[in-house]
Amino acid sequence: MSAPYSRRSILRQLTVLAAVGSASPAFARDRKQKLLVERVEILVPGLPPAMDGFRIAQLSDLHLEPFTTEEDILHSVELCNSLLPDMVALTGDFVTHTARPAPKVAELLSQLKAPYGVYASLGNHDFASGAPEVIRALTERSIPVLRNEIRRIHTDNGTLVLGGFDSMYVNRPDVRKTLQDWKQHQPLVLMMHEPDAADTIAAAGVKALQISGHTHGGQLVFRGKTPMSLRRAKFGKKYLAGRYEVGGLQMYVNRGIGCVGVPLRIGCPPEVTELTLRSPELLRA
Repeated sequence: MSAPYSRRSILRQLTVLAAVGSASPAFARDRKQKLLVERVEILVPGLPPAMDGFRIAQLSDLHLEPFTTEEDILHSVELCNSLLPDMVALTGDFVTHTARPAPKVAELLSQLKAPYGVYASLGNHDFASGAPEVIRALTERSIPVLRNEIRRIHTDNGTLVLGGFDSMYVNRPDVRKTLQDWKQHQPLVLMMHEPDAADTIAAAGVKALQISGHTHGGQLVFRGKTPMSLRRAKFGKKYLAGRYEVGGLQMYVNRGIGCVGVPLRIGCPPEVTELTLRSPELLRA
């Protein structure tokens, strides 16, 4: 590793920045102001022309406590609602080290508004902290948690199949079992916390859209790179942020809202994603 990225210099800088971030309300306000909306259009195989333009808002990696505040989450919810999405997808890590904040984060997320519903899948921190408590908190606020299952979203213009997988920290995705009632010609969107699962899902011949989080976009990105001394999360090493195509699978990786390890984001601001689904049939017309 070259001198600018020496482990000692990085850790020294992070120690100073972490102290500032923890102690300074101004820093917290500045971090909130950097929340961005990323607008993305993605072709979804099998999407009927009448459903072209269906919009999904994605939130991920909220991590309520110790560094993400209720105000941070409420701000992301308000921004999400301002987009007037058709549906909202929450792709895991609602809590960090304990499930104690789960009722509060669920209460805040219950303010999300979308005519075709709000749905969730779980992340590795949710399982490590206490999946039953997180699931209970969300379902009590009318937010279904999809665990290795699919749900059909019926609209006036057609039906979208929505799937949710458990975290790869719990088990390898059983693609065949989870999608046994899905037909290849049906439009499919999959919520999967860890993006590297795309390799397994694509290898099963699935043509769909996968939406993920987990990586925080690297969280600490220096000169466009995440130093090797700050390794990316397990199952989040190949696909860091943004759009990817893996076999017949389209994928988008959300940078998330919260932080883990240190209360900092450098070079990868938090985001709310607006995914506009497009029909391949209109492209061929």
